[in-house]
Amino acid sequence: MSAVMKIEDFNDENVAKIAAMIGQVDESVSATAGLPRLAIEQQNETKEGDTLPKGSFRLRIGDKSVYSKELEVRLFVRYYSYNLWNNEQPELSVRTVLAPSLSDNFPDTSGGNKCGKLSKDEVSALPANSIEHAKQDSIKCTQLVYGMITSAQDAKTTDGEEVELKGTPFIWAARGSAFMPVANYIREVPSNKIMFGQKAKVSTKRNVNGSVIYYTPVFDKPKPAKVQESDIELLNTFMEDIDKWNTRVIKEFKDRKDSVIARDDLDVANSLEVADSI
Repeated sequence: MSAVMKIEDFNDENVAKIAAMIGQVDESVSATAGLPRLAIEQQNETKEGDTLPKGSFRLRIGDKSVYSKELEVRLFVRYYSYNLWNNEQPELSVRTVLAPSLSDNFPDTSGGNKCGKLSKDEVSALPANSIEHAKQDSIKCTQLVYGMITSAQDAKTTDGEEVELKGTPFIWAARGSAFMPVANYIREVPSNKIMFGQKAKVSTKRNVNGSVIYYTPVFDKPKPAKVQESDIELLNTFMEDIDKWNTRVIKEFKDRKDSVIARDDLDVANSLEVADSI
C-alpha cells in the first residue's frame, strides 16, 4: 500500500489528481484487462440495438472493440483446450488446461479430464436421446492461438475512431467454424520453419446455412517474416500466460479431486456406522 499523500493546493489544475487520490476515480486494472482478444464478429447489432460490422475481425482491447476487414498476422503459439459452458451459471462452467497436442491429458476444473469428452466410438454407443449424448455436443474443443498483428485494414472502433494495430499481440479462441481454417493454415507452414517466422493475410468468408449467416477466416499462404529479439520476449510472455492459466486450472482440479475423495471417504464411514449398528 502506498504512503498517504497530502493535498498542497486545491485548484482546477489538480482536480483529476485529487479525485484519484480520494478514491473518486478507480484507477485499478480493469477486469477485462490482459492480452487483447481476437474474434470474428458474428452479430449484426448489440443488445442496445447499435449496428455492428458483422463479418469483420474484432479485437477487444480492455473495454474497447476495434474492427478490421482484413489483417496480416503472425501466429506464435497454438494450444488446445476443452470447455463445457454453463449459460445459466457461467461460474459453474468447466474448463481444462491448455496443452500443445490433442493426445495430451486435459485435467479440468471439475476434477475430471476433457470436461468428460468421450471418444467417437463411446459417443456412438450412447442412446441418441440421452442427457449424456446431449452433453457431449456441448463440450467444445478450442484452439487457443497467440499471435501478433503486423498490419490491419482500416482498423476503427464503432464510433469511427481510427486505431493503429501494428505490433498488437492477441489471443484467439478459434473454435467451431474457425477451427479447421486455423488448423489448415498452421499445416501449411513448412516443417523446417518456425510458425512465428511466418506471416499471412487473413480475411473472412460469408457462409449461408439455411437462415443462418456466419463468417469464417480465410488465410493466404504463409510468407517468411524476420524473427527479432523482441519476438522471443513476446513468445515468453505468451508462455507465461499459458502457465498462469494452467496453474489455476490444476489447483481447481486438485481441490475438486480432494473434495470427491473426502466425500467418498465420508460415505464409506457412514455405511460402516450403519452396518455396525445393525
